[in-house]
Amino acid sequence: MTLRELEIGKSAVIRSVGGDGALRQHFLDMGVIPGEEVTVVKYAPMGDPMELTIHGYQLTLRLADAAQIEILPIEKESAEDAEDAADAAKTAKKTSSDKKLSNQSVHPGLGEGGKFHPKGSGDPLPEGTTLTFALVGNQNSGKTTLFNQLTGSNQRVGNFPGVTVDRKDGVIKGYPETLVTDLPGIYSMSPYSAEELVSRDFVLREKPKAIINIVDATNIERNLYLTMQLLEMNIPMVIALNMMDEVTANGGTIDINALESQLGVPVIPISAAKRSGIGELIEHALHVAHFQATMHLIQDHAEAADLPLRFAASKVIEGDERVLEQLGLDENESETLEHIVLQMEKERGLDRSAAIADMRFSFIHKVCQPNVHKPAQSRESLRSERIDRILTGKWTAPSPSSF
Repeated sequence: MTLRELEIGKSAVIRSVGGDGALRQHFLDMGVIPGEEVTVVKYAPMGDPMELTIHGYQLTLRLADAAQIEILPIEKESAEDAEDAADAAKTAKKTSSDKKLSNQSVHPGLGEGGKFHPKGSGDPLPEGTTLTFALVGNQNSGKTTLFNQLTGSNQRVGNFPGVTVDRKDGVIKGYPETLVTDLPGIYSMSPYSAEELVSRDFVLREKPKAIINIVDATNIERNLYLTMQLLEMNIPMVIALNMMDEVTANGGTIDINALESQLGVPVIPISAAKRSGIGELIEHALHVAHFQATMHLIQDHAEAADLPLRFAASKVIEGDERVLEQLGLDENESETLEHIVLQMEKERGLDRSAAIADMRFSFIHKVCQPNVHKPAQSRESLRSERIDRILTGKWTAPSPSSF
């Protein structure tokens, strides 16, 4: 059966993911990966879309998309056995992927306790250089609020070249030789939407001196998928861990030092809405921007195409047509890469795109499991559920004619 047919409250293991090209990659980037368990939470008042739980976070999916995902339902009496089977099927995959993805290069920065130090040449940028920053994050992560806190009234609004997507630039308050660009809220650097393509092209072509990656601490697993892709860009980065006040207020904790150590970039806990931690975030962002600093088979091509090596390598494995075209590999190189990919697919039991997505989520689980202790259901969530029971109920929801 397909995910569209699964009833509210029921769980299933994903068997296969359909869709073509960018759409299927979009599913994988959202965490919809063969072998993962998914649970239906509810449907919208009109029946579409549906809300799911996967990887410990909520995901909304249109019914037409859900119909392209094949599942194996988990019966109540055998739910534990099915979960054990799914875990066993992924053990070998996760072991090797943890080793591969935990080997991220350490980016420069101060970090908690000053344990990060400048890498590369060790020389700061020349005096008078404008420090450019890309502000990147998921939708609803507080990115706009943080941008406003950083820049105040020092903003200008326009469009990105060739598209109607809004572009906002601003100078950090008190630092005239800086420029922050607020990129569209995205979930992945795989170009499924115009916003995602704009964000990816900006980072690749404009080459900001540093990235400020805002992460919603209350939904950290979902947000870290984009973080994993940004790390591949090989651009100095600092993570703004937003909404930490909500996590702690509801009894949760996150080991900031451990996150920094495992991700290799400074992690700054903030509350953009309450202006908490903004000063420390600015200090770390300026520091990583000042001190800037795959594979052998494609290294020369990546350099010639002016692409980050780790990013190019992951996109070649995924079969990203835009990146492959930029690299211009010859026939022998393409055949060698294809052999490597086929071997990887055989070892992991997944196709190339699903294998890369699974590696990223495996590393995210490894980072979050010992370091993130989620609170009990928050007051905000309970209040939202009570309102939803009225506004999205079968008999109490507003009728279409009322809109």
